[in-house]
Amino acid sequence: MAEANEVGADVASPLLTVKLEQPYPAPDLLPRPELVERLAEGAPQVNLISAPAGWGKTSLLAAWLGSRRDSQHVAFLRLEGGDDVGSLFWTYVIAALRKVVPGLATGADGILRSPDVDPMRQVVPSLLNELMDVDEDLLLVLDDYHVISAADIHDSMSYFIDHLPPTVRLVIATRSDPPLPLGRLRASGKLAEIRVGDLAFSPTDTVELLRRRFAVDLIDTDADSLCRRTEGWPAAVQLAGLSLQGKDDHTEFVERFAGDDRNVAAYLMGEVLASVTPDVRAFLQATCVLDEFSGSLCDAVAETEGSDSLLQRLEESGLFVIPLDSHGGWYRYHHLFADWLRHELRRERADLIPVLHRRAADWHAVNGDLVSAIEHCFSGGDEGRALELLERYLGDWALVEWPRVMRWMDRVDEESASTSPMIAVANVWIGMFAGDFARGMRWLHVAEASIDSVPADARVNIERHLQVYRGLAELVAGGDMDGGRRLAIEVADAERPNSSRLFVAAVGNAAVATFWTLGPLEAVPLLMEAQAARANASLFDSGLTPLLALAHAELGSWAEAEAAARLAFEMPKPPAYYKYPSLMLAHFAAGMVLMAQGQREAAIERIEQGLELARTWPDPIGVAYGLLVMADARSDFQEKRALVREARELVSGKWGRGRILKLVAAAERKLDLRKPKKATEGSVFIEELTEREAEVLRLLRSDLSLREIAGEMYISHNTIKSYTKSIYRKLGVTSRSAAVETGADLDLI
Repeated sequence: MAEANEVGADVASPLLTVKLEQPYPAPDLLPRPELVERLAEGAPQVNLISAPAGWGKTSLLAAWLGSRRDSQHVAFLRLEGGDDVGSLFWTYVIAALRKVVPGLATGADGILRSPDVDPMRQVVPSLLNELMDVDEDLLLVLDDYHVISAADIHDSMSYFIDHLPPTVRLVIATRSDPPLPLGRLRASGKLAEIRVGDLAFSPTDTVELLRRRFAVDLIDTDADSLCRRTEGWPAAVQLAGLSLQGKDDHTEFVERFAGDDRNVAAYLMGEVLASVTPDVRAFLQATCVLDEFSGSLCDAVAETEGSDSLLQRLEESGLFVIPLDSHGGWYRYHHLFADWLRHELRRERADLIPVLHRRAADWHAVNGDLVSAIEHCFSGGDEGRALELLERYLGDWALVEWPRVMRWMDRVDEESASTSPMIAVANVWIGMFAGDFARGMRWLHVAEASIDSVPADARVNIERHLQVYRGLAELVAGGDMDGGRRLAIEVADAERPNSSRLFVAAVGNAAVATFWTLGPLEAVPLLMEAQAARANASLFDSGLTPLLALAHAELGSWAEAEAAARLAFEMPKPPAYYKYPSLMLAHFAAGMVLMAQGQREAAIERIEQGLELARTWPDPIGVAYGLLVMADARSDFQEKRALVREARELVSGKWGRGRILKLVAAAERKLDLRKPKKATEGSVFIEELTEREAEVLRLLRSDLSLREIAGEMYISHNTIKSYTKSIYRKLGVTSRSAAVETGADLDLI
């Protein structure tokens, strides 16, 4: 099934260069020399720093990177939740590497901006090749890797790690173990790990931190007690240090310091905030809705001035304000601190939350970051503003981060969105390619009904989108396939001179519709054109190659069918939102090839795999087609009839449209003309072929002429003609091709 129009996880907003700045050690940072030495040794090629929040992972990285004296160049990347998209993730990785190796992977920029790019296939191999040519030793550090959950990113990272050049060392800091080949790396001695037990403070560390950062001196017994109560959790020790400042009786405080992490954090943060001025407290509460912030953004959200200097003071005071670059431009709050602030904001001023999100959304919109603006609108409950910005965001589908849009659409009220054709079109796309045809059709009607609200200069583009989607609906949702084919061809012809993405979508749909209406001979040229168009646009294959394999198999072009099927199986998985099980078609084609090679059992196994996939899709045409292929592969007459009857049942309702009806009818006619070899209830015997006739029948399957067959058997031409007539009579056929087909059905050849 080809995709009508699609968008991928592209870089729709400028890259935040602050994420590429390595953390720098604060003057009062606890050095942790033992851990720094372990990192400095650097024997393993992959280092993992894995621990929950507040255990000092980033601080350790800052201490190590700040103390390094070797010549290894450092590429640093701090990840965020929005980076959980394959193309964006690798864009940032390359940007980090490019800071130390200028000009690296410049050819990847255009590819990564293309929707539905597959980094593991199109980007990572070439990146690895270029890294092999870099003479200098490189250190790549990925901080906060736990924000990554996308399976395709983990897969591409695993591939990257498995092929890491010897000059490149990778360090990953994360709150939880990522699904990477850690066991294999561990077994091969290529992995070094630092975990909670390594990061936990000792009493000596506790004393040293409190002295350095807070000028608090604890006696040994108090340090031991505090270390025991916090179990060495660095964040809790730091929280304790903030509360200990100015207290005379350290022992009393330590003795009543208790509770689990959450209770400890809530208690200590309350102590800290109790000591700040009302203005600072109001600032902290107002800005806690921001994941990351600059002085300008804080000014807008808190409706104040001078946030730059205030943030610098808060950082210097150790109030959990973490700089994200060495220039003091961007910050974030310690995660636990931010969580607690938000809890307090909800408890004390819940009415202020939507106001703060609206201010943040306005600032991001003015500064060109529509993604963050929309996120704040949704977080603040302002769906109307979110939809307004979302419609702007969807104006250029080539730049849209599609997985993010799908998450937003789940939060959109249908009635509120019904006046926006672009949002409706996006929902049509979601429904059709998720197999939710009811949703797709519902939103298609909404989009068509709201088209009059679109300005005249933009209407042609949206109308063509709707025409493609209408054709797609006819194709996949139980409609008029031939009508869908005509709609797709009309748009493809109109857009072909522009080589637009709309053309790519339309020609793909036209190819698929042509196969299911006119047949494989007419479909192959369109399939090949659509396949090339999608490759040129860096879009995923969308099921065209599996269908091309099937078309070649129907035509008896076995070499071409086998090659296309093999290519289909080697292709990377499509994006998660694309639910159509296109590989079923490649399995059917492979099964037909195996049958032509005389490998019946292997063919049946392949076809069964295809049927298993086909049954996951709501349109039963694929299942019906597979049943017909399986009927050809089976040798038992009753099994053949049962399979064809099941196919007939599947296409007897609204799904019975296009060429599948003719294919089912042809299979039924063929079975009516065939007679089983053995007597079963309700069956008729065929006259048994002689040994000589059976040999002739086998040769009829070859490309030899009758005269050449006679030569092979050392008999006259007239004799071979007599044998042939006898075979036709016994099998109830009138042609050579029918005799061969019937002989195969009855397992005679």
